[in-house]
Amino acid sequence: MLSRYLLFIFAWVLGVITLQWQATLPAVTWPLAMSCLALGLWFCLKRFNQHRALQWLVLLVLAFSLGFAWATWRAQIRMAQRIPVDLVGQTVWMSGFIADLPQESRYGPRFIFTPDADPKRAWAVDRIQVNAKGGPFGAGERWRLQLKLKPIHGVVNAAGFDLEAWFLQQNIAAIASMKSAERLAGFSAQAAVLRIRAALRQRIEHALQDAPYQGVIVALTIGDQAGIPKPQWQRFALTGITHLISISGLHITMLAAMGMAFVLYGWRRSAYLTQRLAAQRAALIAGVLIALMYSVLAGMSVPTQRTVLMLLVSACCLWRARPMAISAIWASALAVVVLFDPFAVLSVGFWLSFLAVAYLLWMGANRIGRKPAWRLWLSTQWAATLASLPILVLVFGQVPLLSPLANALAIPLVSVLITPLALLGLLDPTGTLLRWAEGLFAILDRGLQWILTWPWPALEISSPPMGILPVAMLGVALLLLPRGIPARWLGWLMLLPLFFMPQPKLDDGQFKLQVLDVDQGLSVLVQTRQHALLFDTGREANAERVILPVLRQAGITRLDTLLLSHNDNDHIGGAPILLGQGDRLAFPMGLILHSLPEDLPILSSKVAKQRCQTGQRWRWDGVDFEVLWLHPNYAANNDNARGCVLRIHNRWHSALIPADISRLEEGELLAAGLTSTEIVIAPHHGSKSASSDAFIQALQPQYAVFSAGFMNQFRHPHPDVQQRYAAAGARLLRTDQSGSLQFTVGELIKLQEQRAIAPRYWYTATYSDPKTAVGISP
Repeated sequence: MLSRYLLFIFAWVLGVITLQWQATLPAVTWPLAMSCLALGLWFCLKRFNQHRALQWLVLLVLAFSLGFAWATWRAQIRMAQRIPVDLVGQTVWMSGFIADLPQESRYGPRFIFTPDADPKRAWAVDRIQVNAKGGPFGAGERWRLQLKLKPIHGVVNAAGFDLEAWFLQQNIAAIASMKSAERLAGFSAQAAVLRIRAALRQRIEHALQDAPYQGVIVALTIGDQAGIPKPQWQRFALTGITHLISISGLHITMLAAMGMAFVLYGWRRSAYLTQRLAAQRAALIAGVLIALMYSVLAGMSVPTQRTVLMLLVSACCLWRARPMAISAIWASALAVVVLFDPFAVLSVGFWLSFLAVAYLLWMGANRIGRKPAWRLWLSTQWAATLASLPILVLVFGQVPLLSPLANALAIPLVSVLITPLALLGLLDPTGTLLRWAEGLFAILDRGLQWILTWPWPALEISSPPMGILPVAMLGVALLLLPRGIPARWLGWLMLLPLFFMPQPKLDDGQFKLQVLDVDQGLSVLVQTRQHALLFDTGREANAERVILPVLRQAGITRLDTLLLSHNDNDHIGGAPILLGQGDRLAFPMGLILHSLPEDLPILSSKVAKQRCQTGQRWRWDGVDFEVLWLHPNYAANNDNARGCVLRIHNRWHSALIPADISRLEEGELLAAGLTSTEIVIAPHHGSKSASSDAFIQALQPQYAVFSAGFMNQFRHPHPDVQQRYAAAGARLLRTDQSGSLQFTVGELIKLQEQRAIAPRYWYTATYSDPKTAVGISP
């Protein structure tokens, strides 16, 4: 019976997951019709007691159909809140309240705004992300805001963070820039818990002030991780302890257990109390209440939901003295989390949380007898490391090799000492306990920094295809069986594709050119059979969110050349991260080719450097590279004019990357004998200051690529420029509409647009201009 219950839950969750992989949202009627058909067939088979195996197969189809229908209905409701086309770029007044803890960014405060219901407004929306100015703004405060509205949009590449999926999961229907604001009286009653969390955050910030680990203490107490500096996050990721720097299931369980032990100890010593309620039941109530309060304080993230639900089901079983299989408790928690939030399956944290617990339960269920405490601890660490391995490789392309050692050090300190001290510190008016907690974490971080001095802190791996995941998960399950089980060694074979999935190789004379989607900026990855060149990096955020994931996904472990065209942040902002400046690991590379001022900090790297200038040439694997610009004697009047221009060609076709040069520099290239080119990255993102008629006529491109940000303030690409390229017969391609663009160039040119080859139903529309917005379905 247990196995059937588990299969039913898994089929239902699989239906929810399947919906999230759809390119378009189907009508909810056909999965409901399939559910009715399956239910009717099951009743017929059940009544005549026929084909018991077929009965269960039909029930699984019913569960899958119900899960798919439920997720479809919820997705339709959520997508219906997306901003209508006629409001894009418009400025409107809205009254409502701040529905989260406001965060400070380099551009000003940012928060989630929940507008009041207004029958006069046709657009019904629950949550808008507001990029504000001024302030201060507080959680739960009521405001009347003048907002300029934009639709949800994020960069889309072959690998990296899917911002649009995150917005969908968070139920954010639009983005807005605040133009002006009026504070309204009072607070929202719906945000009472938020106000408590905000007050606690303010108390911690006041007690710790400029302490370096203030953000960590805030994260451990109220679940707000925004205050943790990037270098610290990088260190936590490399050591594999990020799961501890939040209100995790482990912390909740530990605190609930400590609370239960304390109540049990005190309750048993009172005859009056024990006569009215058994000490075990009193301890059970205390543990559940502590878990609930701590989880609410954390904002009820997926790991906390999973832990609280499992604790609640376990508590009910203990209260009624009716034991329930731990696997059934886990499956029930899984079903309830997905029932309330079918979009949780889009979160990596969801999979890491539930799979880690599932494998720990699997390991414990297959063993008999007691182990010494130290062996139990080691086996638990081993199971947790193996459980997270497939997801870490698939999503991040990285395995923190020192994670078991770092976790062995961090788990007892964070869960048993630092977190309880920090929570008790919320009640301490002197702030002493908070300072002790922060000091203990400082000691822990020094240990982490020492661990990172060891060789090979992390293993970079080419991200394998999604189809490898089920095989790898089965391999982990085999490896966690007890020793002596036949065929246990097959688990290692099943894990091998995670690490040794061969990448398709280009032929000699072929090259692959990827124009990455980096919003308003430029980054182009060029590969030949054995070599790789990165032309610019886009802004700083793109290094970790786009470039590094794409390099891992492509199986590139070393860049032969990093070409930094000119000194603009939207072209070289991510270079410091790739070069390992600050508290980061450098990405291996052989040469920096640039036209930058010599006093820039990024040129302090130990990597070999060379200034780009007209006439430089080299050949990789039958593909020729030629720098057409910058001429050393040219009197450039701005950084754009100093931009390096690179031409790549094989026997059949060529591509041109002209950075941000203007018409003046185009004239110099024409005078030097610029030849026709099939693929052209439009100069300066399609600005009207470039792409002259003569330049386009000389190139006669088949493809004109515009690397521009969605609804950017510069209105790139300019309509006149697009018309000139179109008049020359070029196919116009834009990263803000197509995502990243990949050209595989051999005897023929093969083009892949990322939004077309991996569509999702939440990639709804793109807009060419806020004044003339036209939705374009993917």
